[in-house]
Amino acid sequence: MSEMTECMGDEVVGGEIKVKLARARKYMCERGLDVMILRRFDNFAWITAGGDNRCAGATDIGVASVLITHDDQWVLTSNVEARRFCEEALAHIWAEGIFRMREHPWYGEAEALGEAAKGFVDGTSLLSYGGRVGADVPLAGAEFVGPELVQLRYPFTKGEADRYVKVAHGVAEVVERAAREVRRGQTEREIAGRVASDLFAFGYFPTVLLVGADWRVERYRHPLPTMNLVDKYCMIIVCAHCGGLTVALTRSVHIGEPSPKLRRRHEAAADVCAAMNARTRAGTRWADVMEAMKEEYRAQGFEDEWKCHHQGGPIGYQDREFFAMPQEVGGPDRGVIMPLQAVAWNPSVPGAKSEDSFLVMEDETRVVTVGEGWWPMIEVKIDGVTLQRPDILVI
Repeated sequence: MSEMTECMGDEVVGGEIKVKLARARKYMCERGLDVMILRRFDNFAWITAGGDNRCAGATDIGVASVLITHDDQWVLTSNVEARRFCEEALAHIWAEGIFRMREHPWYGEAEALGEAAKGFVDGTSLLSYGGRVGADVPLAGAEFVGPELVQLRYPFTKGEADRYVKVAHGVAEVVERAAREVRRGQTEREIAGRVASDLFAFGYFPTVLLVGADWRVERYRHPLPTMNLVDKYCMIIVCAHCGGLTVALTRSVHIGEPSPKLRRRHEAAADVCAAMNARTRAGTRWADVMEAMKEEYRAQGFEDEWKCHHQGGPIGYQDREFFAMPQEVGGPDRGVIMPLQAVAWNPSVPGAKSEDSFLVMEDETRVVTVGEGWWPMIEVKIDGVTLQRPDILVI
């Protein structure tokens, strides 16, 4: 069994892929495209229900592509990778027979992609489709359509939503267990190494891993781990994925009781996150959530702090599919929040941050980055409803 199959469980993904192919072809018709080539990791993972087309982890560009015409779909890769994709990377879908494989020599990568923009070889015959070709990476002979494809990736299908909840729960468990083991005298890099090791051990791949201790948490919103030693306070910030589905969360720990100042700041960030969560409902405009965010920052005495860091937005196959922005700063109108759309909010003030991933349902919004249930929580009342936000773990 492949790691992807273990992560996904036993869901049948054939129907999911057909839904996604229909979205892709509808877009192609609207855009006047005859062919579309998907080579970015996020789009490949999306169209294949969790396939990973990367060999090098620090890139968005994979070693395999999906080519879609109006009546067929192919996986294009080199002779180095073809067997692995059939037997491992795409094992969860290959038996469905949805995609056909087209293999090229490893030394002919550029020529093969160029050929794909004109026609492709089926056995010994060159099938030329002519017309217009779109690609999510710059490719000679193709129109670059990468940014436009984000809209195809949401909302989730039911299968994606189910997998997302499982990934979120698993990542939260790993991060919270590692946070509980933080001790005075550890370096930020030691802690980051523990978190990364545990994530990899359970099949999750960190895309963002920040660790800040004491003064660095207050000074930097993005504390990349250094050799700085933990004295009393540590914040761990993680984005991680399985099968492309990405979740985000932040957890803070303190050795001994936090100061009243830190308590106040953490609770302020938690209150802002709760206010945003309360407004995150299917059919609500993103701009309305941003207005609620600004109002709560003001109520907490941190009126302009939202200007110091982005506040999050929809999440799925990227750490954020886009950043939600108040219209007053020229943010585009992103329309309304959809059912089965994942969101990650991350309001912060100096030294404190409250971040989790949520899944919007038809009639509620669920926090999904929930671990084993022992992490301390703060109760926040919003319009008569009690919401819970992670507290600082005191160890």
